[in-house]
Amino acid sequence: MGDGAYHKDGGLILCTDSYSLQNVIYLINVLIIKYDFKCTLQKTSSKNYRIYFKKESMDNLRKIVSPFMLSSMLYKIHL
Repeated sequence: MGDGAYHKDGGLILCTDSYSLQNVIYLINVLIIKYDFKCTLQKTSSKNYRIYFKKESMDNLRKIVSPFMLSSMLYKIHL
């Protein structure tokens, strides 16, 4: 819950900075295949990698993760 942030354009950044590039790509593929999320790989200025969920995937993402989130963290998915 703590390793993500709502992006100003309506999407979400998942901070996977400590993951290897190979593992981030693997996770993106799982998210696309299993959940049909629209997500991309983003490289940070410190050469780490993060997952960006596009705005059109946010409703689906909210439905899946919100039941498991603490109410104090719902702002991260814009609820």
